[in-house]
Amino acid sequence: MCWEHSPEFEGRGAESVDREYHANKKIKSTVMDFAVYESFIHSLHDTGTREISLAGIGEPLLHKKVVDAISLAKSLDMKVWVTTNGSLLTPELMEKLTAAGLDDLNVSINAGSADEYGLVHSNQEDSRFAEIIENLVWLNNHKRESGLSSPRVTLSNVLSNINSHRALEMMQTAVKVGAVNVSYRPIDVNQYTEKYSLGPMDMKNLATAFPEADSLGKKNGIDNNIGFFYQLMALRARGGIPSPCFAGWLYPFVLANGDVTFCCVSREVLGNLEERSFKSIWFDPDRRHLNDKAIRIHKTQTPVPKSRCFGCELTLSNQRIYNRLWPIWGRARFTSV
Repeated sequence: MCWEHSPEFEGRGAESVDREYHANKKIKSTVMDFAVYESFIHSLHDTGTREISLAGIGEPLLHKKVVDAISLAKSLDMKVWVTTNGSLLTPELMEKLTAAGLDDLNVSINAGSADEYGLVHSNQEDSRFAEIIENLVWLNNHKRESGLSSPRVTLSNVLSNINSHRALEMMQTAVKVGAVNVSYRPIDVNQYTEKYSLGPMDMKNLATAFPEADSLGKKNGIDNNIGFFYQLMALRARGGIPSPCFAGWLYPFVLANGDVTFCCVSREVLGNLEERSFKSIWFDPDRRHLNDKAIRIHKTQTPVPKSRCFGCELTLSNQRIYNRLWPIWGRARFTSV
């Protein structure tokens, strides 16, 4: 399901923006220089940003200074969360992450049992599933013994016809590891991965499993996004872009090589941190010009350049923002143009 690393795309080249970074092995092996990160995080803080997510194309726990990166952001009173596949988690590392002040740990588990884990994570063995669960149980015990509430753990699951029959087990795993949230997302397919689409039988099984998972979660204080799952399915089935896009104001995305892109599903590079500060890139007229395009995207149905706008998960957030802001300033803005 991964647009950047899936073996389903091997040998297909960089024929689209989705595969550009997958095909470029040099980019995939890039590690951000920590001096660049230090300058970036201070400049980011100067813009008023208060939350940072270490996630995206690469595995953040591969960076040798990931603990220092978290500590620096926390010293600036920023909320920090890490998204990881969990394969590198160990008690020693998790103790350091906890001491650094990590707020949230989002583990892309994508399985309810070891049987599907190796199928979904093709570069991992089935046995890795049990190791990840064991380490997360250790973290839960460590927090309880230390009187800590963070890092809060979310188990993230992209559902396909490989693993959708394990939706209830995914929630049961969350109970076991003391997670606070379970994320369910429908797989976003293209011509190469359509064979993994959720079919009628998958949806029928989910209609039974989701209420049970929701009930189990509520009994154990675990949130979920099942409503979001169905909304996103409906959005993708309907097609088109139903609302303005606010991602350019809220979700800038920075790659390990220093490229600052419009958002997390965009490869439209606005500048590079080795050449300019984040703040100067953020307030650049070119970025504002893209925002102007994005604010009209529901009318033009023209994606931001080099971006996957159709079916984007942020569309649901955009709709909520749009519904709140439109009565206040939207009508005046558009009627005056």
